[in-house]
Amino acid sequence: MKQGMLQRVRVPVGWTLKDERGVTGLETAIILIAFVVVASVFAFTVLSTGIFSAERGEETVFAGLQEARGTIETKGGVIANALTEDVIENADDVWVAVAGTTVTATTTAKKEGTAAAALVIPTATSTGIVAYEDMAAAVDLTNQTQLSFWIKSSATLTAGQLEIVLDEGTTCSTIGDAEAQVDVPALTADTWAFVTAAITDGSDVAVANGDRDAIQCVGLNAASDVTAASDTTIVIDDIRAGGLVTTVQMGITNAVEGEPINLFQPSDADADGIADTDSRHVLVITYTDNNQLVRDLNWTASFLGDNDFDDLLEAGERAEITIELDGLADGTPLVKDQEFTLEIKPAIGAVMVIKRRTPSIIDAVMNLN
Repeated sequence: MKQGMLQRVRVPVGWTLKDERGVTGLETAIILIAFVVVASVFAFTVLSTGIFSAERGEETVFAGLQEARGTIETKGGVIANALTEDVIENADDVWVAVAGTTVTATTTAKKEGTAAAALVIPTATSTGIVAYEDMAAAVDLTNQTQLSFWIKSSATLTAGQLEIVLDEGTTCSTIGDAEAQVDVPALTADTWAFVTAAITDGSDVAVANGDRDAIQCVGLNAASDVTAASDTTIVIDDIRAGGLVTTVQMGITNAVEGEPINLFQPSDADADGIADTDSRHVLVITYTDNNQLVRDLNWTASFLGDNDFDDLLEAGERAEITIELDGLADGTPLVKDQEFTLEIKPAIGAVMVIKRRTPSIIDAVMNLN
């Protein structure tokens, strides 16, 4: 081989060429920075989530404490004030017949007492008063809203064909201008029915419940013809103005001596038992039973013992709240053997639910515990 000429390098068989190029420092730095940035973002996300969760948990705890500390609780019994039953007519004797009606006191077909009033209405009678009975003493039915009685008809009748009328004149002399009346519902032939129905104002009353303070006569009126091909027999027994609860009272205080409860009272300008829509009260009371749901009943409150003479029920103070039940429908007042629920809803705090049942006999004052 000549001088200056490239020499051939002979590589032994079995040898391999190796790539020994390395990673530069710049590339290493970029990768490291990327790892650090990703880890920082992840760590920030985890920390932020933890802080957010802790804040929400703290808010939930404080909100729960505020609700608990703003809750009402009862102190003492739940007292019901009521109108007791007024016996209008026990029907144990013979009524006075009108318009050809035949009247007797039956001792076999009766439901209460010793007898029942049996009235045989002839086919010649189409409409009008068929019989009546004067009371031994006048009865004040000013605040009563329901009448209950037993009745049976020999013929099937539709609702409203018969009416029980209540009059302030003896012998039902002003029956054309009766103070009140009760529509008899549909009757199935030869079947006793226990009727509880609303007392409605007669043509002699201009204002609801305004002129029933001296009822002296009860009568049966045929609003439409109840006779068909033969005479119709009506048997009536035990007519009463049903006892009903008018107000519910209870003592209340703060639970766990907590947040003040606003007892600013509602207004009821039309005296219908329901708080006015423009009233500024914040405590709302709802009534429910198997017949109705009545929202925002009217109520009053009075503080008992030591207090600072404002509308707030504060720690250490006690008040008595009186819930008026005039807002219940006339046909479905709170009567005997009836379950009902009151929900007292303050602006702050949990709803206090009071569930009670009235006894089988309505007294003037009853403890419903």
